[in-house]
Amino acid sequence: MEDSEIIFSHWTRWTERTLLKGIHSPGVYLLAHFDVEPAGQANPRAKQIVYIGETCKNLMRRWRQFNRSAFEGKFGHSGGRTYRRVFDDQGDNLYVAAFAVEGLDEQIRSLFIRYVERKLIWDFARNWGAAPRCNRK
Repeated sequence: MEDSEIIFSHWTRWTERTLLKGIHSPGVYLLAHFDVEPAGQANPRAKQIVYIGETCKNLMRRWRQFNRSAFEGKFGHSGGRTYRRVFDDQGDNLYVAAFAVEGLDEQIRSLFIRYVERKLIWDFARNWGAAPRCNRK
């Protein structure tokens, strides 16, 4: 799998995240704030991104952990805890996009997913002068 194959889904409201394809797969995801619903495929360099995350297990499960930390104040997702501290809202303008990674051997897949997440955070920081607001590590 080449970098050029890193294609994210369209932006989807956080409350409608279960409608995205590949949510039971591992992968990389983007969270962003938009005042107006964005059209088309997500751009991983969009200035509105507040968090870039990954999971080597299951996107839906990881999003459930984020939701519990961000909106219920429970432990389980450091980015969610940071989101709660930084934004202290209910995610009304929060959107998610996913890059589900399938078809790779598990060990290679995990390495690739972690690489993609770190590369996207680095690309974001180069473009905007800092990591997304909720990426702390």
